[in-house]
Amino acid sequence: MDGSSWAKVIPALESKGLNVVSVQIPLTSLADDVAATKRAIALADGPVLLVGHSYGGVVITEAGADPKVKGLVYIAAFAPDSGESAVTLLKTVPDSPAGADSDPTRLVFSS
Repeated sequence: MDGSSWAKVIPALESKGLNVVSVQIPLTSLADDVAATKRAIALADGPVLLVGHSYGGVVITEAGADPKVKGLVYIAAFAPDSGESAVTLLKTVPDSPAGADSDPTRLVFSS
């Protein structure tokens, strides 16, 4: 359960000439996860596209306010509106047995 879950996607993107970084989010708090992503954004040379899966959608939504970020891509991810969280979004839908298989650590950062 870490950034290596994108290991098969990254080489395909790099073969197209994209610079890709998989952010290892600590999962200690949303603030810490966003901070890790913001550090990666700060190190990027040029515009950034953030991609998030599952809980990573919440992280990229928060980190996406950076002026370097030109877009957000949600892949089967939470896409919260202003003031929403993954918890508030989960309360709006019925329980699903698929939720037990969620991996909240998948997040790709690419520029």
